[in-house]
Amino acid sequence: MRRKLLLIAAFAGTTAAVQAQELDLTKEALSKWVETRKLISEEKQQWELEREVLSDRIDLVRAEKDSLAEKIHETQSLITDADRKREDLVRENDALKNASATLVNRIFSLERAVLTLLVTLPEPVQERMRPLSQRIPKTEETELSLSERYQNVIGIINELNKAAQEITVVSEVRELPDGSKAEGQTLYIGFGCGYWCTNKGDMAQYGRPTADGWKWEPSNDIASGVADAIAIMKNEKVAEFIPLPVSVN
Repeated sequence: MRRKLLLIAAFAGTTAAVQAQELDLTKEALSKWVETRKLISEEKQQWELEREVLSDRIDLVRAEKDSLAEKIHETQSLITDADRKREDLVRENDALKNASATLVNRIFSLERAVLTLLVTLPEPVQERMRPLSQRIPKTEETELSLSERYQNVIGIINELNKAAQEITVVSEVRELPDGSKAEGQTLYIGFGCGYWCTNKGDMAQYGRPTADGWKWEPSNDIASGVADAIAIMKNEKVAEFIPLPVSVN
């Protein structure tokens, strides 16, 4: 009898333990279910927000699509004109490339001609031109743009035009026939000829440009005339007609 009571008590204890375990499982399951429902609710709210955003984007894309379709329709009617203009531009571009190549060759020839001409200029004029002449590239390879090169040549030509119309007097030291040197003054008529005489006015030289630079020849018989001409240019003497020799090549 006692054994039966013990079995019943044991069974009752086991049943209570099982029920307690099931209660814990039920609580755990209920907690997870509540958490799951919460997540589902949050996801639903998030989805509603995203759906609204997506809907707005869809409307925007549709509007852009309609606008694009309209533009495509308008563009298609202009394709023929666009193609024709493109062909015209291609031809114009080719023509510009050819013209540019021609201009590059031409400017190089002009630069060489200017450098050759500079040698024939009086030293004072060459010195005045030096800031421009030093920018002339020595070879065809240069970092200067085509417009810069043309501007440089045009600048030199403008200065040459000015110099050609000027009569200038400068102090210079020249070598005499005996090998000695003397200081005097030179009267340059443009850059076509020049007259030099000593400060004493007893010796003179006549100069003219050549391909190798200026050539000076003794001409003491014009010393007084050159001295008078220089004095007139310096406003040290009243103007008068003074004949001086000129060599025309």
